[in-house]
Formats: sequence, C-alpha cells, structure tokens
Amino acid sequence: MVRLTTPIHSFSFETDPSLYERLLITYKQGRKIVLEKEKDDLVIEERADPQVERIWIASFKLTQEETKAFNVNTPVQIQVRALMADGTALASEMYTIAIADVLNDEVLI
Repeated sequence: MVRLTTPIHSFSFETDPSLYERLLITYKQGRKIVLEKEKDDLVIEERADPQVERIWIASFKLTQEETKAFNVNTPVQIQVRALMADGTALASEMYTIAIADVLNDEVLI
C-alpha cells in the first residue's frame, strides 16, 4: 500500500457479512492499532463464484489521511473479526502488507 493514496481494500466472505452482529477490520503496525473499520464502513456486494456458488465482497476506500498514518518502515498486519448473532466469534488469518512512501506528504485537495 502506498501512503497518501486512496486504495480500495476488499475482503471475501462465504456468508453474508451484513448478517453479522459486528464486523471489525483492524490494521496494526508493531504494537499500535493504526486503523479500524466496522460493518457500517463497508460496501457489501454478492457475487457468483464457480467454486463456492455465492460469495460476498466487503470493500471500502481508504482516505489519504488514513494511509498517511502508516509508517513506511513497519509492515502492516490486517485481520478481520466477526461476531455472529448466536455469539460465535470468528477471526481471519492475519495478512501482512508493506507500506511504500511518497515524496511529498501533502494531502492533495
């Protein structure tokens, strides 16, 4: 991910995430949580998938200010957690991405 850009991050689900009681996507660098997104922040779309019949994609666009908050020298860990209506709590595996820098730290407007 490049700092001060507006990437779209997408996550796939085999069940409809709009039915979850709570959905939390956490971005962490070192010991610090830099960013969290909740269910209300997501756009959820249902799509056909030949392997699993149906799949749901939850996505959101990060802002320049959000990506500016990440440090270049530390990888970012990302994890999705969900709370089901029956109280079952789920967690995805952790994904790690690198952060690339820009030459100018100005937020473009």
